[in-house]
Amino acid sequence: MRSLGPRMEVAVAMSILGVGAAVVAAMHLTWPEPELPAMAYAVSGGEVSDLKPFEINDVSGGAVELTPGSEGFRLVRLSNPNSVDIVVLTLQAVPGQPMDEAHNRVPDCPADVLTVVPMPEPVVIPPAGSVEVEMVVQIAHDLPAACRDLVFPLTYSGRAARG
Repeated sequence: MRSLGPRMEVAVAMSILGVGAAVVAAMHLTWPEPELPAMAYAVSGGEVSDLKPFEINDVSGGAVELTPGSEGFRLVRLSNPNSVDIVVLTLQAVPGQPMDEAHNRVPDCPADVLTVVPMPEPVVIPPAGSVEVEMVVQIAHDLPAACRDLVFPLTYSGRAARG
């Protein structure tokens, strides 16, 4: 094998490093930021909680059909994996960008035509138990035509504390 010489070897090494740095920067810029966990516990007085996150499962079954100005309900099961009571203080859901039957995003339909009313009051979940709550889903009165027959993904999140 033929030697490139010290200067050429440095130039090749710098080129390789430059390409690697560009790829890392591009991945960093295009990858989504790490998401916070959907479930979290409030920390009071600087103490670290030893509680495991509660589970949130939409158990409604199929999609809820909504017409302009109407409301529907999603049944959500909250489960406590801990050996002590917990109180779920808040539960909310944020609609994502709507998708058509082929799971393509529909930019002409804004996600904010759908709202989910936050859970109205805290609920206590017994150790290793679960509770089901209804979340009210509302659709805007002035619904754009592009929003018909679409699916709105929902992202649930909540906060809980020791019971």
